[in-house]
This record gives sequence, structure tokens and C-alpha cells, in this order.
Amino acid sequence: MVKTPERPGASCMRELETLMQEIAGAFYDLRATGQGMGLSSDWGNGSWGLLQVLAMEGPMTMSNLARLRSVSRQYIQKIACAPIREKWVTLEPNPADRRAPLMTITADGQRRLRARRRQLQRALRRVQRHFVAEDVAKAAATVSLMRSVLDQLTLEGAVDSETIRPRRQRGRKQHG
Repeated sequence: MVKTPERPGASCMRELETLMQEIAGAFYDLRATGQGMGLSSDWGNGSWGLLQVLAMEGPMTMSNLARLRSVSRQYIQKIACAPIREKWVTLEPNPADRRAPLMTITADGQRRLRARRRQLQRALRRVQRHFVAEDVAKAAATVSLMRSVLDQLTLEGAVDSETIRPRRQRGRKQHG
């Protein structure tokens, strides 16, 4: 966990701005590198993220996944097409709402996700010598803390949710 400063928020504005800029830049660099290494498919990383969430969280509706990812339901519908076509995801009846089927990862989807993880780990082995495990853990904890604080501010209504995190709503972790 990230150490709490003696005075939370004391003179770290510049560092927070730098952190946010670095996260945004890293996102685009990671995406470009992944595409260059063949880790991204022609239908995008969103579908891989969808598989990952379903593998970790279990079956859920497109609307629930959209709320979890702060994106529109239409976007989830779009990225779900390829995994459904590949039979990596199925749509199952939802006992809570017959109009909103539950997306479920299939055994083939689980296998494909494991294969992609192995491919990613091979790529990471090529760069890991540039990093110290404790530094990476601290960076991950810092980013996780930032996400948690932003989520909490949005869920509490302390900030304009349309400005900070569009479409995020209370109760986003509910499945069904």
C-alpha cells in the first residue's frame, strides 16, 4: 500500500498532475506496443478486457459491464461481437431481466485468455530487467489508490460525474 503522508494532500499537486500525464501517455504507448508485438487483435483490446472481467467477476449484463468500465452499453455491445462470434462468450438467460442476457465466458474463452496471458508474459520477460519489483509494486499501488479515490469521489457525488468519470453510477458492482 502507498504510505499516507503526514499531511495528506500537502504540496503534491504537481506530482499528481505528472502522474496523470504519465498514466495517459503509458496507456497509448502500451496500446501501440501491444499492437506492434501482435498482442492486440484487429478487433481491439476492449474485447480482451471484456473476457478478463467476465473471467474475474463472473457473468454479467452488458449494462453492468458498461457501468463497471465507465463506458456506454453500446460500446460493450460493439466489443462483445467478436468474442461472441468466436464462441468465447455466450449470452445466457438472465433470471432477473429477460431483456438483458448475461454474458458468460466459455471454456474456449478461458483457454484463449490464458494463451494471451502467456504471450504477454513472454513480452514482459524482455523488459523486466529494466524494473525493480518493489518499485513496480509501489507504482501499481499508487495508480490503484488514485483509481479508488476517483471512484469514491464520483460515487459520493463529490464531483461532477459527467466530467470526471462519465456514466458511473452507484451500485455498479451488482450483477444481473
